Amino acid sequence: MPKEQPRILVVDTDEQSTQFVSELLHLYNYEVFVANNREAAIKQVEEYSFDAFIISLDMDDGGFILSQDLVAINDHTDVPMVFVTDEWYDNAMLMEANFYGGLFLHRKPYSEPHLLSQISTMVRIKLLQDELKERMAELDRLASTDTLTGLYNRRMFFRRLDEEIARASRADQPISLIYTDIDHFKQVNDKYGHAAGDAVLQQASRAMGRILRRGDVLGRLGGEEFMIMLPGTAGEAAQHIAERLRQRVGQTPITYQDLTLNITISIGVFYMPQPGSIGIDEMVKHADEAMYEAKETGRNKVVYRSSEPD
Repeated sequence: MPKEQPRILVVDTDEQSTQFVSELLHLYNYEVFVANNREAAIKQVEEYSFDAFIISLDMDDGGFILSQDLVAINDHTDVPMVFVTDEWYDNAMLMEANFYGGLFLHRKPYSEPHLLSQISTMVRIKLLQDELKERMAELDRLASTDTLTGLYNRRMFFRRLDEEIARASRADQPISLIYTDIDHFKQVNDKYGHAAGDAVLQQASRAMGRILRRGDVLGRLGGEEFMIMLPGTAGEAAQHIAERLRQRVGQTPITYQDLTLNITISIGVFYMPQPGSIGIDEMVKHADEAMYEAKETGRNKVVYRSSEPD
């Protein structure tokens, strides 16, 4: 859940100073946490997320080093910081504060207007950073996801396939591919319209997803074609999964407005006991050829191929 108030952590052994800062920031609707030693500060950051740190350089073990330990916990890397000190500081200390990620260096006793201005600036920066992260994550999701079905799109599926083949090759584990195509899909579009075709793609993909195990990867390659990667899965098990997929889709009524459609899928299975022995393009080609054989020999069936020697 989003925080209702910006959350500030004050790290200082000076109880009088921390009390002053806490009372001041509370007046301006900040949620303030206080830590008087290293252990307490680390515990707070492990338990909560923060929008800004106020860290005293007069801590026993040094505020600069402590700040680096705090930002390394639970993705606090982007949390803005203000360092405070009892001493007069020079340009060298100011540069050191900047080096360790401090936006400001503040000398005690606190100047209320300056501190409030600094905290406000840091919280605003953190808010903008969080918004940017969310937008970047959403752009990444959109770039990797098929918008109609919510599955991996072709680009992301093949990236995942490449990663899994490399992992399986290092671990000397098999991998299988399932290539599926919805039978007579063009007839659905031509007879009932593209919206009905979209309903077929969405509901068929959900039906396939219910069969798969954790770790299996389902993607839409385009049109009515889907591919499933089965890591660590040998040929017999892959054939069994493919047959269950065929049956599940065939037994799932597709509903659209007042229509109820029954569809089938043709499936090609390719098993590779030694991933990396052939390239991805050739691996996909074998699965594709098996799928087309299933379509050309009657549809609604599973055809199996393997890189194992006969």
